[in-house]
Parts: sequence; structure tokens; C-alpha cells
Amino acid sequence: MKLSELKTFNSAKAAKDPLVLEELLNMAWEDGDIPAFTHALSVIAKARGMAETANKAGITRPALYKALSETGNPSLSSLMGIMRALDIHATFRTSGPAGE
Repeated sequence: MKLSELKTFNSAKAAKDPLVLEELLNMAWEDGDIPAFTHALSVIAKARGMAETANKAGITRPALYKALSETGNPSLSSLMGIMRALDIHATFRTSGPAGE
């Protein structure tokens, strides 16, 4: 990617593309990268509106900002609420039978 392309990248606009969102979330989830996953959620929440996301998630706006900050570590219940508010669904699969 050229520097000129990077300068014109609009994360809020990209966050409105469902395929971009899926890729961001899946990459972070597969890598087990919690800061990257919460950052992706933050980009999505900002694009859709932090106040509305917090309201739908059942948490305060400051709590949403804190949970999705660089140092944030949201509880499972907060994470599930945020994902539900953003209409994000997770699907889990095993890598095969236990013991393989």
C-alpha cells in the first residue's frame, strides 16, 4: 500500500462494508488478538454511533469507550452486549475430535 492510499483510508467508511467488518473481526479473533478485536469493535461502534451502541448494549457511553479502549478488557457480558448491539454474531467450531 502506498502512503497516499494510507492517508486517504477512511476507517469509518470501511466499517460500513460488511465484508471488511467480517475480515477485521475474524482476523483478530483467529489470532487471539484481544486489542485488535476490541479495536475492530470500536471502529464499528464509532461508525454506527457510540451513544446508540452503548444504549443497545445496556452500558453507559463512558463504559463503552473504556471497554473498547487500547487498554480495555471488557467482561464477557459486556462483550456479548456490544456484539449484540452491533448485530455481530460469532460462530465457533472445533479443530477436530479431542485428542487429535
